[in-house]
Amino acid sequence: MNKPSFSSVARLLLLIVLTPTGTSLCAQTLTIKLVNGRNGHPMSNSHVNVWVGNQRKDAMVIPTDKDGVARLRVTDNDEEVDLHMREKYTEDNVVIDPIVKYDELLRVNVPFVMCYPHVRDYSWLAITNVSTKQLLQQGIVWPNACGKTTASPKPGELIIFARPLSWWEKLKQ
Repeated sequence: MNKPSFSSVARLLLLIVLTPTGTSLCAQTLTIKLVNGRNGHPMSNSHVNVWVGNQRKDAMVIPTDKDGVARLRVTDNDEEVDLHMREKYTEDNVVIDPIVKYDELLRVNVPFVMCYPHVRDYSWLAITNVSTKQLLQQGIVWPNACGKTTASPKPGELIIFARPLSWWEKLKQ
């Protein structure tokens, strides 16, 4: 039985040392689902405002689909970043399925009253911080104090229970 030569062992060690141990994040999809906390129906034909990290001052306005879901992807690769701006919308910053640079902080705002327990007035103006890492690994479901509808967290999914503004709340807006 032949012993491995010194150069073979050295090459193997060099390969082990030079091989990256961290994993690179390829684009991963995050979904933000708006659910009416009173009746459990999806809140379609709306939008969520999203900031990734602290770099952007303006929110990305991401429309929800018929299931109340807004999607974005996060990546470590600068070459994959694409905001998919759409001209058909009159608002600035409306994006469809954006691909953004990963950041640990994701900030979210919705144009509805959040069903979070003990939420203060004007919650539709509040911006809530979300851990991108936790969202990717475990998923996040915000509590529902508006009704009995519940959900279980799934990796990559943020579920927000909310309700439409009352006429009085709209008036105060």
